[in-house]
Amino acid sequence: MKKFFLLTLFLLFASGCSNSDEKGEQNFSNPTTTSIIESSLSSTSTIASALTTTTFAPTTLAPTTTTTPLAECSQDGHGSPEYAEPLSSHQVWIGQLEETKISDSELLVEHASVPDGLMVGEIIHIWWVAAEDHVIHHGTLEENMFTDHGPITVDGEVFSGMVDPDAVLIDESTIGLIVLDGFLRQGPPGPICYLTSNDGQNFSSQYALLDIEDRFDPSVVIIEETWWLAVGILSEENPTSEVFRKEPGGAFELVATVTGGVPDLSYQDGMFRLLTCSLDGMRHQISSDGILWEQLENIRTPGCDPSTVTGSDYFLFKMQKGTLPPLD
Repeated sequence: MKKFFLLTLFLLFASGCSNSDEKGEQNFSNPTTTSIIESSLSSTSTIASALTTTTFAPTTLAPTTTTTPLAECSQDGHGSPEYAEPLSSHQVWIGQLEETKISDSELLVEHASVPDGLMVGEIIHIWWVAAEDHVIHHGTLEENMFTDHGPITVDGEVFSGMVDPDAVLIDESTIGLIVLDGFLRQGPPGPICYLTSNDGQNFSSQYALLDIEDRFDPSVVIIEETWWLAVGILSEENPTSEVFRKEPGGAFELVATVTGGVPDLSYQDGMFRLLTCSLDGMRHQISSDGILWEQLENIRTPGCDPSTVTGSDYFLFKMQKGTLPPLD
């Protein structure tokens, strides 16, 4: 199914270079609480005590104002929720990133892909694409308990056609979600769309950030009203990612291209960090200005789709069911 699933197949191959499910019943109203300790999910659970919180100063500030005409999100490429079999073997794991390894990793949710997370107060909010309906779901991890709150709504509706969620804290009461929109349209999906919410569950579409063909997996940070956007370019042989910058009142401009796809962009202590997936593993790059990047040692993990949980020292990643977790 389109390049999202081609990208899925590439990531499965890439993850091997580093170190039959039934259709689920759709339920759009009842949240489920699940275990991240056991391999099979249960109705109640506790999270491992090793997952302790480290709070950092916010690195995302108020949204930028702009005089550039704002393009709309996609008006097509959406459809009814339906089972996405290629995602049925995917799992979302959580751990802590320590230099070149992921430690204290635990299974968080099954039949789930392309996760991203954001800590708001003492609650970790997580978004992912679920196999059961091919819709972005929202979950929370609070007081040692993980809860799947079900599919998000966008402009009051639940539909398939938005994938690759990336969360950013806009202000104290607003969560931004950056997604690849129009996935079900004829031809290339797009654009990269910006949604907002005050609860993480119910979103309103705002406008398109970027509309260039074959750009996937957006990742955003906002620093002093300047937006930084990383997107991946699909390629089985030479995956790359592009970094764009938008100053207040301006438009996104390409400032860097780096090796590896499926980017995760973060910012802490005056430094950018960019994690990408490549055929030789999860690449780790840093930069002081977002333009010139230094390659560090690859991170050891059998999975990819990296995601820093902004505001904490937690880390999300995707693995194929049956793959051994990374060794501590």
